Amino acid sequence: MAKPSILFVTNQELGQATVALAVAHEFLIRQSHDVHIASFPGLEPTVSHLNVQVQATLLQSSSTSATFHALPGRSMAEAVMFGTGSNPSSRSSSGSPSSSWFNSHDIGLFGARKAYPMLCGLMVPWTGDEYIAAYNRCIEIIKEVQPSIVVIEPLLAQAIDACRMLQCKYVILSPNTAKDHVVQPYLANLWKFPSLCSGYSFPVPWKYVLPNAYLAISGGLTFFNSPVFKAIDERRHAEGITGPYPVMMSSEKSPTPILMASHPAIDFPCFIPDGITSCGPILRPCAPISEACPDLAKWLKYGPTILINLGSLVCYDRIQARKFADGLRMILDARPDVQVLWKLKPDRKVEPADWIPEALMDIFDEVSVGRVRIEEWLPVEPICILQSGRVCCMVHHGGANSYNEAARAGVPQIVLPVWFDTYDFAARVEYLGIGVWGSKTSAPAVNVPELGKAFLTVLHSEDCTTIRDNAKAIASKLGSSEGRVVACEKIIEMLED
Repeated sequence: MAKPSILFVTNQELGQATVALAVAHEFLIRQSHDVHIASFPGLEPTVSHLNVQVQATLLQSSSTSATFHALPGRSMAEAVMFGTGSNPSSRSSSGSPSSSWFNSHDIGLFGARKAYPMLCGLMVPWTGDEYIAAYNRCIEIIKEVQPSIVVIEPLLAQAIDACRMLQCKYVILSPNTAKDHVVQPYLANLWKFPSLCSGYSFPVPWKYVLPNAYLAISGGLTFFNSPVFKAIDERRHAEGITGPYPVMMSSEKSPTPILMASHPAIDFPCFIPDGITSCGPILRPCAPISEACPDLAKWLKYGPTILINLGSLVCYDRIQARKFADGLRMILDARPDVQVLWKLKPDRKVEPADWIPEALMDIFDEVSVGRVRIEEWLPVEPICILQSGRVCCMVHHGGANSYNEAARAGVPQIVLPVWFDTYDFAARVEYLGIGVWGSKTSAPAVNVPELGKAFLTVLHSEDCTTIRDNAKAIASKLGSSEGRVVACEKIIEMLED
């Protein structure tokens, strides 16, 4: 008897796809369903690696593997960074795809207001032709696979449209939080929770309540009135797609179930309706660092390690790399026992990477002797490094997955937000007392004194013990159940209803 099928549909960017890959892994090792993953072509090598990992986990001859289905057109990141004239808001404010990853938009009332048109280009980055092509392909895949349920990443609206039109069972699997998905009671989105891109703290200070309320309303109006959204929505209806455009935010009474990679212990206090499940961090499993990368495991034993990882998209230019190096100089001098693992990905689309030695001159000796280890791409998943027990601090850009990885590992965090919802995670670490926002006065750029102070606060101050203890305490509140297991079992429960 053939096994039932399950179909995951996700964007290819790891910030969005990681949760799908993690839950797909759990289904694969259970061998209860045929697993299918649909995404843009860039994710196919990662799915192949997933299959290899599963085979190694099962330790037996097995035909268990995920089948990959390619979606047509540009990926979300490609569409955002290289938007065409028909989608002008998908370009950066400077007009080039990557003029600086540390200059995306300012914060506060005026910065956030200016960022909202760019945010529309992120939420709806494709042209009408591209949207419909991906929608039609989703229809074809669903008809071919005949899944018992479709698991969809929330920014891939084409797949949600396809499921609605075919009236098949689906669930949203999201790396985001309750604030992003649920309209909060008592208009709390206006006065309590910081609006997207604002950089306000939680709860919103009284002096910022009116600007925050203005931004919350303005953000919604900007999206629904934007030429980008209107063009896509008109094209949808012209192609016979009925119903409203699928958006992330929903009311308490929304019938669509949502599985979130969040948990009350690591989030703002939010109202979460019955249709939403807080699974906790949904992370891909990994082997111990000693098995996955013996060389790195050996190096980690030399001392407490600062892990710097600004996600899969952020690239450095020479100016920001130099500021990072100068900020590191302060903690390297204050803590001779500390070492640094720095994922430094240069932006080769702007210029060749021959500037790196010059930018790192202030820490040249430490790089030369291996106290500061520079990697353009980490040899293993960040969670593998974090779970080694050797990381004393993680520096990241405020991505949901990075935040969740550090929270799960109980590691103090320095957040350097660069765009949109990453500012919310900077607010979370400060609200929970598990780290600091390391660029509050200069975001999205980094400045040397503030970054250096952030390192000293987390690792060499009167507050460092409290921050470390808070991080460990919150990790313990997450419990022993992995988020991917919770999500998998919830999906199985839905299938049994």
